[in-house]
Parts: sequence; C-alpha cells; structure tokens
Amino acid sequence: MEPDLYDVVVIGGGPGGSMSGTLLSDFGKRVLILEAEKFPRYHIGESLLSGTAELMNRIGVLDRVEGDGYIKKHGVEWVWGENREPWTVYFKDALAMPYDYGYQVERGEFDKLLLDNAREHGAEVREEHRVTDFALGADGVSTVTFQDAAGVSTTVRTRWIVDSSGQGGLVTKRLHQQNWDPYLKNLAVWSYWTGAERPPGLDAGNTFLPTFGDGWWWFIPLRDDRTSIGMVVDSKVVQENRGLGMEAYYAECLARTPELAKRLEGAQRADKIHVARDWSYAYDRFSGDGYIAVGDAACFIDPLFSTGVHLAMLSGFLAAVTVNTVLDRPEMDRAEVLGFYESAYRKEFARLRAQVYFLYSGHGDDKDSYFWHARSQFDVPDAEPEQAFISLIAGAFQHRSWYSRYLQQLDVPAELRDTIEQIFDGKSTGVGVDPHQSLVASPDVTYVDDLAVDGVHLRPARSLVTPTGATLPVTEALERLLSLAGGGHTSVELVDELVRDGSHDREAAQSLVHEAVSHRLLVPADRSA
Repeated sequence: MEPDLYDVVVIGGGPGGSMSGTLLSDFGKRVLILEAEKFPRYHIGESLLSGTAELMNRIGVLDRVEGDGYIKKHGVEWVWGENREPWTVYFKDALAMPYDYGYQVERGEFDKLLLDNAREHGAEVREEHRVTDFALGADGVSTVTFQDAAGVSTTVRTRWIVDSSGQGGLVTKRLHQQNWDPYLKNLAVWSYWTGAERPPGLDAGNTFLPTFGDGWWWFIPLRDDRTSIGMVVDSKVVQENRGLGMEAYYAECLARTPELAKRLEGAQRADKIHVARDWSYAYDRFSGDGYIAVGDAACFIDPLFSTGVHLAMLSGFLAAVTVNTVLDRPEMDRAEVLGFYESAYRKEFARLRAQVYFLYSGHGDDKDSYFWHARSQFDVPDAEPEQAFISLIAGAFQHRSWYSRYLQQLDVPAELRDTIEQIFDGKSTGVGVDPHQSLVASPDVTYVDDLAVDGVHLRPARSLVTPTGATLPVTEALERLLSLAGGGHTSVELVDELVRDGSHDREAAQSLVHEAVSHRLLVPADRSA
C-alpha cells in the first residue's frame, strides 16, 4: 500500500506555513502542515507592521486579532542619532497605508490563532510531528518523513513541499548556500518586564527604539502590563562579556541608555535573560523543482523594522499562488513560475534591508563603536549607494513624513540630504539630475516576458530590464511616462504632464519619474547617444 498522497506538505506551522497552508487549502488543494511543537509555544518577534493587517485580512483572521485585545501600535518612537530628543513617526502619515496601526502580539497565542485558522480552512494540521527527512522525486512526487511525539515514523507522498521550518531551513539548508550579510551579524538579548512606564493616550502601544553605544533597544508594550525589552548588539559581545555574564551586561547597557532606564524606574523584570543569534542572511535559492521556501527558511533580516512576521506571511501568500500555478497549469514554464517568486520575494527583502542600512548610516552617536561603524557602510555589497537608496525614495512619497523626520534627526551626508529634500519638493528626481535638463528614454532597455499575480494563479505579463539590472513590471503608467519622454521634457515637466492628463496625482507622478530616473530608464538627452 502506497503512502498517502498530498498536493502540498508544509514543514512548519509558523506564520509563513500557516499563511501558505490556509491559502492553498482555500485553492482546493489537499494540504498537510507538520509542526514540531505543540502550540501555543514561545517565540520572539512580537511587533507587527501595519501592512501585515492586510495579509491577516486576506485569510480572515484580522477581526479575531482585533477581538482578542492585542495592543495597537500607531507609530514608532525613536531616540536615534546625535539628537537625543525622542521623535515619533505615525502610520497614519503614510498615505497609501490601508491601516493606520499595527499590533503588538504575544507570538505564542498569535501563531496558534493562525495555525488553528489553517485547520479551519481545511488543512490537515499535525502538531508535535517533527520532519526528519525528505526526498525530491523525479516523477513529480516527493516524500516527507516525520516522527510523532511517541517516536513513530511515517512517510507521506506529496506533489510539492513548502519549507517553512524557520531559521533551521530544513530543505534550503541541505540544498543551498546560506549567504550571511557582512554588516548585520548581530545578537539579540532580551527579557520581559512588568510596571514599565508607557506614554499616555494613543502612544501607549507604540514601539520605542532608543540607541546606545553598542547597538539599539526595543521596547514593545504587550497585554497584561508585560513589556518586551531587548537589545540588538554585535555578536562579538558574547566574547567580550563572557566573564561579566549576560545578566550583568544587560543591566549595564540599560544604565547606559537613560531614556529607557527612566521608563523602568519602579518596574520589575519578570523573566530570565534570553539570548539569540540575529544574523541576517539569504539563501542563494528560495525554490527548486518540487519545493519552495518561505519566511526565515529563505532569508532573515535585522529586526530593526519588525519585518519577520510580515516577510513570512507575504512570502506565504506569494508561495501559495506560485505553487497553485505549478500544480494547476503544467503547461506554464516551471522555471519561469518559480523565478517570479524568487524575484518578488528578493525585491521586498532588498527594499527592507536598504531601510535598515539607511537608518544605521544616519546614526551619529558613538561613531567609534564597531557596531555603528560596521553598519554605516551605505555602499552595501553589490549595490551603488544611489541604487541602495532607490527602494526607499521611489516609494517614499507615501511615507514622506517618516523620511522628513529622519532627515531632521540623523547625520545624513549633505548630498543625500539635499537630494531627498529636492525630491520631496518636486525640484529634482535624483542625485545629479538637473531639473531643467531634457530627458529621453534610455536605448538600453530590454523587454521580457514575465508573470503577474491574477487571483489564485499567475498569468503572463511583460516586464522590462533596466540599465541598472532591475526588473520592473510594464504598467500603463510606466508606458505613458516612456511615451512622453523624448518630447523635450524635463523631469519636472514630465511630472506636470502626468498630472495634467489625470492619470496621476502629483506625489504618484513624482514617485514614478524618480523611479525611472533612478533606474536610468530616463537619461539626459545629451547622454543618450
């Protein structure tokens, strides 16, 4: 008798696994989710981005999260840079955000809610079942072997494997190369407190991020008067403080951060000190014939912007649509379908990593510290500084207040500061771009066949490969902009034309023109020959 055959086996029941398992079940697939632990189980990573709310809504859990009384965060308060005055940014100031708040969650209960939801949507969920082996089948059917809590081993067959095994990376670790970020090799040290002082009113649930010489702290308000308080420091502190011990080092760093210490006057630590490696990495491949990796099984980034759950659920969504396309539409080129997933996930990962680099590069306190010196390398590997900044500014028109406040507080190089201010003011579209100089479409652009999400599948679409090597979808807006180029228009005039024909508001037009200039789709007329 042959083992059971599933359409998809998901390894790991965290947010990425639950997201992909729920959606694939909704798409009519027979799904088995194997989780090594019994939920709820403890996990760090408690602050969710406001954009994650849309992903929760997609799988029908947003109302439950709302009803469970999780703390809402309306913004982030910083003590960052040479100016030690606190400053706050609010999600409501991001014009494109569908929700003006995020949530602070206890991951044990939150992850259980997501896993239970996958079960309710039709996925078969087995907790306390640890995957011990897998084998990719040349005939399109793979096997996954796992043990239950009693040690009984079982093997099932599956048409596809989703690796959501976290930083263990069960499939990716065996098949691919893990590439560590040279500037983001960090350590997280944290504990929980009761009685910590919180700001009044709307700000009570905000994340607080103060810096100190060795790194930065997080202060995350949770339910029942518990607060998660931890620091991210260079991994070398393990060696340097081996004699002192992590308890004493944690206390010493608190004392060196007066803005945080003040909030803890009269508070009590309510848990042990936790220590975990927080090295940023990405595997050289996220997928292959028969498998796809989501969340930390594919890549992990510095936790500064609280992106872990967001990336896990976003990749879970992208993976579900990708796998559904592979299984339902065998006539489509499999390598191209998987390439779409790789490209989409890596683009979001790179965008968020650029934000981390940007904020680290603007930190002005204790410039001699190894931590801040190493992370202030704005010329990140394989990217020019301007290109590393594209993902920030091209989409920054919806987040103008965030970056305006960054500029007021951070030690940003003068040229970069001027560029940002001129872009926001509509006076320029990039470094060294004369607003009075005519622009034309670059001749060094290649159009390629590509894919796009269309409901529960991917469909054929078109993209273009820019002179910088980036791939951008061909949209009506981009085609309109390129058709206008060559008419003797300057960057400012191109913005005016897009606004005049009613296809864009001014901020969207500025964003589009800046992106085109940054990727060198538009170049000065006298350099196009």
